[in-house]
Amino acid sequence: MKFRDTLFAILIAGVWGFNFIATKWAVEDFPPLFANGLRFLAVFIVLFPFLRLVPGKMRPLIVTAFILGVVHFGLLFWGMSLAGGVGSVAIASQLNVPFTTVLGIIILKEKVGWPRVFGISISFVGVMLLGFDPVIFSYWDAIMTIVMAAFVYAVSAVMMRQLREIPAVTVQAWVALAGMLGSFLISAILEQGQISSLSDAEQRAWLSVLYSGLISTLIGHGGANYLFRRYEVSMVSPYFLVLPFFSVIGGVVLLDEVVGWQMFLGGGLTIIGVLIVTLRNSRRAQAARETG
Repeated sequence: MKFRDTLFAILIAGVWGFNFIATKWAVEDFPPLFANGLRFLAVFIVLFPFLRLVPGKMRPLIVTAFILGVVHFGLLFWGMSLAGGVGSVAIASQLNVPFTTVLGIIILKEKVGWPRVFGISISFVGVMLLGFDPVIFSYWDAIMTIVMAAFVYAVSAVMMRQLREIPAVTVQAWVALAGMLGSFLISAILEQGQISSLSDAEQRAWLSVLYSGLISTLIGHGGANYLFRRYEVSMVSPYFLVLPFFSVIGGVVLLDEVVGWQMFLGGGLTIIGVLIVTLRNSRRAQAARETG
């Protein structure tokens, strides 16, 4: 990769890493599902011109958009409302990579070698070690919610394979529409205080919603798509694994989060495991292209 593109990949990881802090600030003033709806409202306003009907693909498109926009991000925002810090949940969110691999093995009948089994095992052990940190143990429910969010993301990633012919920006527009409508509807049923939060929320919460919706989506996902068009996945993906480190640093600096040795050990094992799985998945995909 060119040096500037390497820096851009690290910038994207930073944008995604600090998105956990933005989400944390947003759910401090807004009910979590309502905050998710506001996030996707901002995204939908920008991507509305790209909303298109796709004949023959609407059912899987709508189902995938609902699972990703409402269920995955809803669990993510809900988990952040339960969490006392951001570093540990950012690390746990990386389990979407081994989860996707496991689902590929089960659903798509992909073969798996011992390196990927080893990487998957290490990543899960790492997350379990996070629970031994006394600070993190106090909000273990948040970690489990984020793990569920990672699993749901893996489900949506597998379903996305049915939508490869559809432009990414069109898929994003449908995800935004589903995320906005679905989150607002479920929030109206399960949550309270939405109207009062609109007037009581601090400026930081509003800026956090906009950051999560626009910066994280447009720069983060848009930039990642740009890099994946120019380089092999195996060259780009490892740089994104520094995401939790930005969250940890941001949590310490901005949220006064305390980082214990258990987080370093558990986080390190998780990232190493995810890195192994990422590299093996990339090599497998490259080999498939060469033989196909």
